[in-house]
Amino acid sequence: MTITEMLFRTTVAFIILYILCRLLNKKLISQMTFFDFVAGITIGSIVASGIIMKDVPIYMSMFGLILFCFYSFLTSVIAIKSLRGRKILEDEPTYVMKNGQVLEDGLKKSRLTMDSLLTNLRKKNIFNIDEVDTAILETDGTVSVLRKSPYLPAMQKDVFNVQPPRGVGQAFIVDGKLLKKSLELLDKDMNWVRTVLHAKNVSKIEDVFYAQLDEQGNVYIDTRTDQT
Repeated sequence: MTITEMLFRTTVAFIILYILCRLLNKKLISQMTFFDFVAGITIGSIVASGIIMKDVPIYMSMFGLILFCFYSFLTSVIAIKSLRGRKILEDEPTYVMKNGQVLEDGLKKSRLTMDSLLTNLRKKNIFNIDEVDTAILETDGTVSVLRKSPYLPAMQKDVFNVQPPRGVGQAFIVDGKLLKKSLELLDKDMNWVRTVLHAKNVSKIEDVFYAQLDEQGNVYIDTRTDQT
């Protein structure tokens, strides 16, 4: 491939790609769905093959690029015009917490681990899970959170009613398993665990999906049986 041919292929690919990007929906990276992400990679691969692979005519690569972008545009139109089409193409937001309880079915459906949920909550400046009333995994992979009333951001009228910080909650039971190292960090033993579970009307550790203790001594326990 000569320099002239490379220059021609690159120029044609750039112009067509620029026009198509202007025509397609504008969407921030943080708002992209998984399909948007994969479509972007595919478009880049088609353009790269059209520029580098001399055995593939440039017009064939550009035709494939235009056709793929047309299909992407068509799916976005269907998602806008049709509610059923939107559910099929973009899925739906999934509840992972509701009424202060972790929904294990929602986590499984979203293929989201408890650690990932806690990470997303910390990104929202929530370090104790019992501050959350509702958490929803959006179609773009982000988690939207509604705090419980006592933990909503303070307004000006609350400026003189500041509560001491609760610190970072330490998990001591995850998915029905006792974390012995966490108990050592908390300076607690099995008798304390049994007492706490009994106070919450929980008979066995295996019945607990998640449990934590904060620095103020507040205990949060989420059982495997969700009541919504």
